[in-house]
Amino acid sequence: MRLHIKRTWGLLLVLLVCQKTHAETKNYASLWPTGVFIGPITHNDEKWKYYFEPRLIVLNDRYGFGELHFYYGTGYQLAPNFTPYVGGAYFLSENTEGVISHENVIWQQFLWDISKTDFLKISNRSRLEERKNTLYSEWSARLREQITLKIPVKNTKYSLVTFEEGFFNLNHPSWVSDKFFAENRFFFGIGKELSKTANVDIGYINEIKLPRHDQEILNGLYIKINVSQ
Repeated sequence: MRLHIKRTWGLLLVLLVCQKTHAETKNYASLWPTGVFIGPITHNDEKWKYYFEPRLIVLNDRYGFGELHFYYGTGYQLAPNFTPYVGGAYFLSENTEGVISHENVIWQQFLWDISKTDFLKISNRSRLEERKNTLYSEWSARLREQITLKIPVKNTKYSLVTFEEGFFNLNHPSWVSDKFFAENRFFFGIGKELSKTANVDIGYINEIKLPRHDQEILNGLYIKINVSQ
């Protein structure tokens, strides 16, 4: 248990230290409605799972739209606390200059509940993404590592929730950042249990992007619905 906690905080520290300063920083307010829906594909074998994750990011720039993501896939629960998944995704994005991009994505991930007690819950999502921008011939590969901590508030349905996620580029085609550590997200907020299978997280999110030129920082409201069966 102590070893898991030390490794977790070590990863969080590495992600924070890796953040870099640039000559110019662009700041935007944002809104992040998100959902994650996981459930059995068939009741004959409930270890086979479907996975669906939609996300919208709205910015306060002159265009108002940031990103729209749809993840879909399937997985098999190998253990009560470990499930690998594979799937596809579609990204629609508009940068702050008004340039629209379309991406088709293949991804692989695992969800791992590292520790789960009455006092602390630690989980990890590791996701590998192979991305294809429709305007370019090159494929991009990146690794995403997210660590989530939940501290239940005793005798209530509420929890303190925080996560840190780092984005690591494994190659550098012309349409992505030329940096290995390309992006970081940090969230802190409140979670509430809605039912045995559903909960909602709401709070503050900070995203730092390190593109080829100016750094971008998004500060905003993050609202996430989780349904897992």
